[in-house]
Amino acid sequence: MWNDDICFGQSVGMKFDENGEALFFPGNTMICLLDHNSEVFDRVRKERDTISAEFPKNVFTPLPDESLHMTAIEGVCDRVRNKEHWTSLLPLDAPLSETDDLFEEKWNSVPAFPEVRMRFDNLWIESGICVGLYPDTYGDDVRIRNWRDAVSEIMGLRFPGHDRYRFHISLGYGISMPDSREMEILSRFKNDFDAECRKEGFSFIVPPASMTYFDSMLYFSRTRIPRH
Repeated sequence: MWNDDICFGQSVGMKFDENGEALFFPGNTMICLLDHNSEVFDRVRKERDTISAEFPKNVFTPLPDESLHMTAIEGVCDRVRNKEHWTSLLPLDAPLSETDDLFEEKWNSVPAFPEVRMRFDNLWIESGICVGLYPDTYGDDVRIRNWRDAVSEIMGLRFPGHDRYRFHISLGYGISMPDSREMEILSRFKNDFDAECRKEGFSFIVPPASMTYFDSMLYFSRTRIPRH
């Protein structure tokens, strides 16, 4: 059952504090930022706002408009330094600024992001709440996974689960475990959203991927940012 997988609180002490406030958590990543004039953005924002209205911030903290995106392939985080989650092209103790230098240079060699259509799958609830996505056709799946393989080779990024990566749009992070009443509310949201996905099958063209840099989960910059 999906509710057995709920693990709100996993990001506390790393990305957020116990009150739902964002912590300093610098890194870089390659993401598809949602166009604020698109239907997919409107749908995601509406679902986020509907859910967050029902929960205090110390249970579920929503992400702002500027942060809404689909991750194309993960970069590195300064506070996550192990060989499984770091570029193989630099040592584990390399300053984050060096990974920014490397990825900025390597990004110029990355093939163009393909036109890919994604379909809403379900409301995915584990350490946070996401809109789960899956490629609309077999061809879409092949195109995006071939692109991920190419980037992985160029940038030395092949994290655990690379071949099985589950695409999603994060709505926010779970800060503390829901109580029984809140769990019922979550269950209702999930049932309604999943039913709508099965009925309607909304799909959208994924925006092109960008190389981005961040200090927290609240904002992803397409231009380099100062590193402390």
